[in-house]
Amino acid sequence: MISGSLAKRYARALLGLAQSPTQRDKYLQNLEDFTKACKIHDPNDPSGESDLIKVLAAGHHTLIKRRAILHAVLRRVGADANVSKFLELVLERGRISGVEQIYLHFRDLADHAAGRIRARVQTASALDPATTNRIKGALEKATGKAVILESEVDPELIGGLVAHVGSYTLDRSVRTSLDRLRSSLRS
Repeated sequence: MISGSLAKRYARALLGLAQSPTQRDKYLQNLEDFTKACKIHDPNDPSGESDLIKVLAAGHHTLIKRRAILHAVLRRVGADANVSKFLELVLERGRISGVEQIYLHFRDLADHAAGRIRARVQTASALDPATTNRIKGALEKATGKAVILESEVDPELIGGLVAHVGSYTLDRSVRTSLDRLRSSLRS
C-alpha cells in the first residue's frame, strides 16, 4: 500500500501522458483491466482470492522475474506502451502494491476531466431498463454531468432506493423510513 497523496501523484502523472480524451480513456481501461487481471481465483487459498500484486511486490523475487510477470500480464490485457512503461516504473520504485489506489485516483481524475460522475443505486429488486434510464437522466440533470450508473440489489431495503453520487447519499428506502419511525416512537 502507498499513501493516498502518492497514489494521486502517480495518477496525475499518467493523466499528463494522455494527449487526448480517447487516449485518457484507453489508459483508464488498461489500468482497470490490469487491476482485474491481478486478482485471480485460487481454490487452494482459504480467502478465495489470490492477488498477483502481492507476488509483484514481494521482495524475495528478483526484479527481473517480477518485471517478466508484469510484462506477461500487460501483454495479456493489451496495455498501451505508455501504460506498460508507467507500470514498470511503479514496479521498479517499489510502489506496485498501490496500483489499485493509483487506478481509483486515475479513474476519478479521468472522470472529472471528461465531465463524468459515477453513481451507485441500490434497490430492493432489480430495475428494468426504462427505470434505470429515468434515474440516470434525473441524476444527470441534477449534477450537470454524464452519469456512469451502477445498480445493485439489496433486498434488505424492502422498497425505494439509495443513491450514492460522489460524496452525496440520498436514502429513500423503506428500511430507513421504518427505522426513523421506530426511533421517533421510542422517544
